[in-house]
Amino acid sequence: MKLLRTTVNHVTMAGILMLAIPLAAMADEPPPIPKEVKVITGEQIKKMLGDKDKFMLVDSRIANEYKDGHIPKAINVVDKEMENHKAKFPSDKDFPIVFYCNGYPKCPRSVNGATTAMTWGYKNLFVYTAGIPDWEQKGYPIERK
Repeated sequence: MKLLRTTVNHVTMAGILMLAIPLAAMADEPPPIPKEVKVITGEQIKKMLGDKDKFMLVDSRIANEYKDGHIPKAINVVDKEMENHKAKFPSDKDFPIVFYCNGYPKCPRSVNGATTAMTWGYKNLFVYTAGIPDWEQKGYPIERK
């Protein structure tokens, strides 16, 4: 009887571990980019800025990173604080909004921001997946505040 209980306990524990390990691994995976959100390149953003296109550029990184250097015309709205800054977003739900961070998938903040904006009803959303590291590597202009 004792052997049966020990075997059952081992089997139960093995089952729990088999479920827990994949869940822990999934917690570390970045959120997927929603199909409604388009990926944009640094070259496209640079052209949009040069052409003076009307769009909102959102740096989803933390304030210190933004102050250390950001893409010109970008506003800083950290992904986890978006609800507190909803008033900064345009009333026109078709207005183009571009999010960037430190590069997806390493940094999921831009995707998180775009996903939140999508839940608010915005339809013209973009994510610069290469992010600020790519922008700096290309030697594009950086603003510091």
